Amino acid sequence: MSKYLNLKPKVIGRRSSILGALLFAFFIALSAQFGPYNQTQLANVSMLLIAVLSITLLTGASGQISLGQGAIMAVGGYGAALLVVRLGINMWLAFFLAIFISALFGLFLGLAAARLSGPYLAGTTLVMALAIPSIAVRFEGFFSGDVGFSVDYGVPPEWLSNLVGEITIEEWSLYAVLPFTALALIAVLNLSNSRTGRSWRAVRDNEVAAALSGINISRSKVIVFVCASALAGLAGALYGFRGLVAPSVYPTDLSLTLLTAAVIGGLRSIGGAIFGTFVVVYLPDIIEKISGGLEISESIGTHLPALILGALLLLTVILNPRGAAGSLEHLRHHKKH
Repeated sequence: MSKYLNLKPKVIGRRSSILGALLFAFFIALSAQFGPYNQTQLANVSMLLIAVLSITLLTGASGQISLGQGAIMAVGGYGAALLVVRLGINMWLAFFLAIFISALFGLFLGLAAARLSGPYLAGTTLVMALAIPSIAVRFEGFFSGDVGFSVDYGVPPEWLSNLVGEITIEEWSLYAVLPFTALALIAVLNLSNSRTGRSWRAVRDNEVAAALSGINISRSKVIVFVCASALAGLAGALYGFRGLVAPSVYPTDLSLTLLTAAVIGGLRSIGGAIFGTFVVVYLPDIIEKISGGLEISESIGTHLPALILGALLLLTVILNPRGAAGSLEHLRHHKKH
């Protein structure tokens, strides 16, 4: 696989490492300013950002459409939970093995993607998103059905408590996730700037021209699905270890939420992925606070965040398909001229 990725040591650039370190420091600083609930929300942002970055690679960089990233999160979540609960494997090792399991799953998806495109590929991934949760229910004896597996991050190590003082459960969840988020950011940045990333963009823009230039289209699609699935699987493992790995944790609409975050922020932008993830995590809270002072029925209030997110998605697609990142780039270009 390494010879196909064409990643040279110099690709691990200073800018990407600095960005990962800055994001890590940013979340740490934020966590110290807010209470337990917002620390939990920041942890959710960190987890879901990894999954949104998988769409940045898959759709933004390569042009492959997937409506099943939430299902791949479930693959990673169940993979890690089964390793910990059934086999007694260390949690941290289970996270890395979940990456491998999800990448293997992505390999099979990539082989299908090499033969499919457009709505056919989107439809295939949507079927997958619908099927995987039902598998957990169907094979209840192995996957524990709707009940799922109770798993968590445990207690912080003693050396960390000695270093920073007393750590709450919410803080520990955030601290446990942040290194993985920083590593995912660095990986996506370097993949995007590598020869492999340039070949993905060539395939996205024009498959015929890419093939004529010597790019193996099928291999390119397989590799991007493997990389994107590895990211989504890691996100799913981290997301499940908040307390529960079960079908309810990875609903069908999770894939649409991830896609919404990527589109609102900008499919081709890592900064847009960060912005879009903050939007989908915090917008429901903002809407709840605003609607709390209005006389809105409970049935409408329950579905209002999803309706507004859907409206934002439609408006973004119609008015500005490049998302918030595209708008910012347009403003910069306008100021220069």
